Amino acid sequence: MLTGMYLVAQVFAWAAPEPVSRSAFVKHFLLPEPVSFRVTRILLPVGWGVAALLGLVLLRTRRNGPREAQHAAGPLKAGGAPGVPSAQTVQACLLGILGALLAPFTIMPLSVMAGNLPQMLLCLLPTPAALLLVHRVQLYRRMPGWLLVSGFGWGALIGGGFGLVMITWMQRSVPGYFMSGSWERPLDGARELYTLFPLHTAVVTEVGKAAGVAVLFLLFRRHIDGIVSGLVLGAAVALGYNFTETAYYLDLVNPDHHFTQLWDRQVVGLFTTHVAFTALAGAGIGAARWLPSRRDRLLTSGGGLLAAVGGHFETDVVLMRLDGHRADRFADEALGLLVGIPAMTVIATGVFVTLCVLILRRGLRAQAAGLTDALITEVASGRGAVTEPEIGLLLSPRRRLLLELRVWRRDGMAGRRHLARLQQAQLDLATQRWHRRRAGADSFIPEEELLRGRVLELKGTSGSSRPPALPERKALS
Repeated sequence: MLTGMYLVAQVFAWAAPEPVSRSAFVKHFLLPEPVSFRVTRILLPVGWGVAALLGLVLLRTRRNGPREAQHAAGPLKAGGAPGVPSAQTVQACLLGILGALLAPFTIMPLSVMAGNLPQMLLCLLPTPAALLLVHRVQLYRRMPGWLLVSGFGWGALIGGGFGLVMITWMQRSVPGYFMSGSWERPLDGARELYTLFPLHTAVVTEVGKAAGVAVLFLLFRRHIDGIVSGLVLGAAVALGYNFTETAYYLDLVNPDHHFTQLWDRQVVGLFTTHVAFTALAGAGIGAARWLPSRRDRLLTSGGGLLAAVGGHFETDVVLMRLDGHRADRFADEALGLLVGIPAMTVIATGVFVTLCVLILRRGLRAQAAGLTDALITEVASGRGAVTEPEIGLLLSPRRRLLLELRVWRRDGMAGRRHLARLQQAQLDLATQRWHRRRAGADSFIPEEELLRGRVLELKGTSGSSRPPALPERKALS
């Protein structure tokens, strides 16, 4: 989909007339082409060619014989049967196609990062704390940290690169359609462009970010268990995009305005703009995980994406309008910065942030209800992975946090990490047990015995059928 959107943009660029209006506004669209953008334009067709060759190899390999033939034929001689594709060959071809199609989009973000290291360091100050906070929002079962980091990387490189490339195409080609003549009223075209730019930016950026959530959902589906997981993954992708976008704008503006940009994008707007929008798109994808019909799944995921695009477009338009009146409302520049920008952000994005909080609250309640039934069933099985006193502990984020602090004071970080792994393994066991009973259960749900064995191993009772000893009563209270 990203490749198709880029092709459409390139066709519009090839057919665009030169903007020959006498308005001084045109000079903003006649700047020299960035080197990184030119390199991306060259590498994208090369990537398409590599992807096409790998696709032909994959098609030919699959036509020579299905994988099932290898199992039906029984043990093979050394070297295997000719014409039967191996899982490694198929996986290598698929990953090669994925890399060939996506790698060129990373050129512009990498160029921004390499040329603006001081700005990157400024952006790094709040970003890790925000990513950790997003991870801790999962009050019960949490996705692995590396999955959130992968989402952040997609947003920073693929989503950010796709957005920069498409916005650059827009700025260099579309004005020709609106300002190609010497009109008596050239500002009419400028007004149309100022309306079209926010809409185009909202569409391409949110599609690029939502694509990352969808790809990670398809690759690591067992970790995406509903609305909460999708919302959190979308927020992580958006943090990566916001990181790249902030570095990009810090490179464009005067160094005297760096503090304003950081305050606007990395403090006030850190959880109220990109994060809120892509969290809605991610929640839609996560909610589609358990819907039975394809129509409902498409409607839910498409509705989340539409909410993200609409929120982005509305925010850009409203903030552009309000920012023109900020100097009139706040005579003091510092007051306008510390009060005016937060007030404008609340007006523009307050509805979408509230919607994200309500969706998260509902998702956590659904998780708690499902985990309660699953934990009670697990205790009744008598396998020892979860005991009755541990149910209340696992379902109370506050008590788990207090227990982690006590274990940290007593046993250090190693003890705290072991306790956290044990509790997450127990919650993972209960979560997958709950999912197995749901209508949309599929083969991506891991085996229950493997998860239970992991819990018993962490408890140190994997070789015993007797229930483990309870933790100290003081720790559980």
